[in-house]
Amino acid sequence: MKLHILLLVIFLQFWSKEVFAQKQIAITIDDLPTISRTMNTDALRAELTDQLLGHLKQHKVQATGYVIGEKLVKDGKIIPAQYGLLSKWLKGGHSLGNHTFGHLGINDISAAAYEADVLGGDTLLRDFLQKEGAELKYFRHPYLHRGNTVAKRDSLEMILAKHKYIQAPVTVDNEEYIFAAAFDKAMGSKNQLLADSISKTYVNYMMDYVHYYESQADSLFHRPIPHILLMHANLLNSKALGQLLSRLEADGYQFVTIQKALQDPCYLTEDQYIGKRGISWIHRWAITQEKNGAFFKGEPTVPKFISDLMQ
Repeated sequence: MKLHILLLVIFLQFWSKEVFAQKQIAITIDDLPTISRTMNTDALRAELTDQLLGHLKQHKVQATGYVIGEKLVKDGKIIPAQYGLLSKWLKGGHSLGNHTFGHLGINDISAAAYEADVLGGDTLLRDFLQKEGAELKYFRHPYLHRGNTVAKRDSLEMILAKHKYIQAPVTVDNEEYIFAAAFDKAMGSKNQLLADSISKTYVNYMMDYVHYYESQADSLFHRPIPHILLMHANLLNSKALGQLLSRLEADGYQFVTIQKALQDPCYLTEDQYIGKRGISWIHRWAITQEKNGAFFKGEPTVPKFISDLMQ
């Protein structure tokens, strides 16, 4: 009898761990090499990068970073230090993708100009990655814009297919950039108490967003899906990313690559959204399925004291 009870306990522990591990999330980080008003020297950008990579290494995360090409050049000449930061990402086991040259959204320019911006980033990345033994496969849309007209949406699809890019969707979108600007402001004024408050609020806010989209995905698919989280290579995340990753782990999330996440059939769901807003793919799918306003309720908001710091 005791043996049977022991075996049952072991089975239940194993089963609960398997169910717990069904929650998966891929970490993607935009605007590489770095984006920060205060970390604006080669040494400070290297410090920011090292801190980001340290958090990822500690939590055994293989992330994908999306590079803005214009950050790699100045006056038509490449910036070796910026490429050095990208090499650190590759040596850390992470992959890099194209985020265009000038971070232009397709809603605001012609399809021809957009293709030129895609190729501007491609030119600066592809040969570099090949020399580093890596491959350029993924593309992240600036502002998550995919076209505000049918013609632009179709042009974007053709451009990326022509250049053999895999589009990198986002399920957990957020307004992290507002927190990042507030955090930069606090750190720039050496207000550590305020910076700590922003950081703590930010981690709670991001977890609220994860839970919000987790619930919506459950409503759409009636099961957990591997999520893709959007973040940026900023000072805030260089300080707070470790806390956020710890919270995700405590919440039952397993970190996966974007390649692994995209193997889930949910990412083949039809997306017929046409509009100005850059939104989560979950909302794109929901709009395509004509979900009503109630479906979208409960989205987290940025606290007033954070948004006030943006003024």
